Amino acid sequence: MRIFLLTLSFFVSCQAIAQFEVKHRIIFIGDAGEMNPYQRGLLAAADTLVIADRTNVIYLGDNIYPDGMGLPGSAEELETQQILRSQYEPFISKNIPTYFIPGNHDWDKSRELGLQKIQAQGKFLESQQNPLLKLIPANGCPDPVEISLSDSLSIIAIDSEWWLFPHDKTNHAQDCDCLTEEDVLESLEDLLSKNRNKTVYLISHHPFQTDGVHGGNYSIKDHLFPLTNINPDLYIPLPVLGSLYPLLRSTVLQSPEDLIHPEYQRLRDKIYGVFDGFPNLVYVGGHEHGLQLLKDKEDRVQVVSGSGAKSTFLRKSENSLFQDKSQGLVVMDMLGDRSTRISYYIYENASLAKAFEYVWPYRADDGYDQQVDSDVAALDSAVIRANPDFDRVKPLHRKLFGENYRKEWAAETKVPVIRLSQFEGGLTLLKKGGGMQTVSLRLADSTGREWV
Repeated sequence: MRIFLLTLSFFVSCQAIAQFEVKHRIIFIGDAGEMNPYQRGLLAAADTLVIADRTNVIYLGDNIYPDGMGLPGSAEELETQQILRSQYEPFISKNIPTYFIPGNHDWDKSRELGLQKIQAQGKFLESQQNPLLKLIPANGCPDPVEISLSDSLSIIAIDSEWWLFPHDKTNHAQDCDCLTEEDVLESLEDLLSKNRNKTVYLISHHPFQTDGVHGGNYSIKDHLFPLTNINPDLYIPLPVLGSLYPLLRSTVLQSPEDLIHPEYQRLRDKIYGVFDGFPNLVYVGGHEHGLQLLKDKEDRVQVVSGSGAKSTFLRKSENSLFQDKSQGLVVMDMLGDRSTRISYYIYENASLAKAFEYVWPYRADDGYDQQVDSDVAALDSAVIRANPDFDRVKPLHRKLFGENYRKEWAAETKVPVIRLSQFEGGLTLLKKGGGMQTVSLRLADSTGREWV
């Protein structure tokens, strides 16, 4: 009995160690592009959170306030270079991989020089000739970037401001893999398929859930002292005129940087359309100057870490699990049992203190990895229906919108089963193709001849 109990105790202890052992640590710092005492203190304190050989640091955009990188020869060039150095030098000096993603301020605050300025930021980081230091995505290209940390964790980064940028972003100077939104979505689908058995942290500057100003929430100060949104020192009371600012911003003066704007909502819906149903995904963003953890009714988890240098108002919603407008950062740990521990740290009294912790469990879901039905795989043909739901509409819907080949889309059709390993001596996949309405594969046989 004693041997059994000792064995059981050892087993339980090993399980506990595995559960809480940190395999990978990601420190997320957002909107840290202003060198002020809060920013300097926060970055100095962040060093205490580093685990040697297991830590990556990711800056979540708005890396340079107020207008992005100074162009070569400009008066702002050296100053903006120093703003970037203040963020990466504390970590690069310790050989910690450090990544920056673009934000709207990095894109010239969404003005005409945005593409040039984001390219200048990337070129400056490249000029440091350090493989641990990168802008992702780089060079104003919208190509999603994958950071594969292990066989259980990947990070996928997108440039959300590229989607929202209201001026010409035609990128003749760079050989981008993705040229259109459809290209970006297809690339994301490919990356998701590649990482379907992993946990994925999807990072973008813009969050897809927020209880801050960009989500349409305003404080009493915004109503009484609206000029503080232009200059934090302009405490001039304008109680009636002040209330016009939130009203206009949410109606006729909508900004693409606010979640209420149709373009922002379209971006969110397109990204959700790719990743919905994937069981092990956490969305991570900045943009709002505060710390938030939100989970909506569809079980989508949104981490917001945007108080690297500033703080603004937050209003608690039903989706909020945690929020604090204090200076701070977020640490996400992949643990030994493949769960993710999300820790929120607040900077106060010259140190970082943990304010909140949440564990997101890994959920095995074999159903997401869509395998070929074994019964079909053994046959030479199969009977399918292209879209039976198209013929299941209610009578009023059918009367208003017509038949539109509903019967044909719902009809049973016999199609051949093609085995790519055997067809024409075997085909090798070259590239996925098609747009938002078609799906195709480009393949090659042993002679080099291509098939679609």
